[in-house]
Amino acid sequence: MHHRQILDMALRELPAAKAAYLSRVADNLSRDPSLDERSHLLYPVLAAAAAGIEPVLPPAECANLVVTFLTEHADGIAHALYSPAYLRDGAAAMAPWAARLLASISIAIMDQLQRGALVLDEPKVWRFGSNTRDQPRFPYGEEQDRDEG
Repeated sequence: MHHRQILDMALRELPAAKAAYLSRVADNLSRDPSLDERSHLLYPVLAAAAAGIEPVLPPAECANLVVTFLTEHADGIAHALYSPAYLRDGAAAMAPWAARLLASISIAIMDQLQRGALVLDEPKVWRFGSNTRDQPRFPYGEEQDRDEG
């Protein structure tokens, strides 16, 4: 099995936008020559973390964070990957490494937000109200019903 297929299987369960983002991250990773000998360690962790990775950073920057993470933790990841626990339940064996990868990416996002280098588009929240007493208040006049009863 090609190691990227592990990630591709995990992407099938994600929303299209997130799957496309992670596919671009993986494309960047596949072009990194430093991973030639270690890509087999990378994809199980990335697949385990895929659902929690938010498409906030540029894909190339996220890929760089993943490479840095792999460089720092390759021995531990290899130990988990080649353990009997991985054969029994691969997702559970990779979960601690996925959590660490997510934390690393989250820290980078928070640092950039704090510096003002990253601005997120917040969704608009619409609130409705009534300016008159004789019309029911939103939602459905529940407050008036309680006062009358």
